[in-house]
Amino acid sequence: MLRIKKELIHQIEKQGEEGYPYEICGFILGEIDYENDLRTAVEVVQVENQNKERANDRFEIHPKDYLRVENYADEKGIQIIGIYHTHPDHPDRPSETDLRFAQPDMSYIIMSVKNGKASDWRSWKLEGGSFVQEEVEII
Repeated sequence: MLRIKKELIHQIEKQGEEGYPYEICGFILGEIDYENDLRTAVEVVQVENQNKERANDRFEIHPKDYLRVENYADEKGIQIIGIYHTHPDHPDRPSETDLRFAQPDMSYIIMSVKNGKASDWRSWKLEGGSFVQEEVEII
């Protein structure tokens, strides 16, 4: 399960609308309770989409951004608990590309942005080599 503040969802919506018609991406930071499969989000950090050739339907995070955000989270005593990105004019379901790069124990928020306006979003997690929709609690 993912617990996330409503204000963090609003931040992702705003970033997605501002980045439209391209995919935006970033990290979800917080704490993980492995025993209860619970991730609690406390902050989101947008990073630049490095995929310039297909930015309208792909995102790529530079390893330096990953390291920078990981160090930032360590300094704050939290960790990277997930990744978010948008699907411009496409549903909030994971693509085959999303699956190929997914890691276990992470939440993946995908937000659909239709005609420049954030619409639906869901969180996903990797189970047995495929994505399953994750339960979300807005706090």
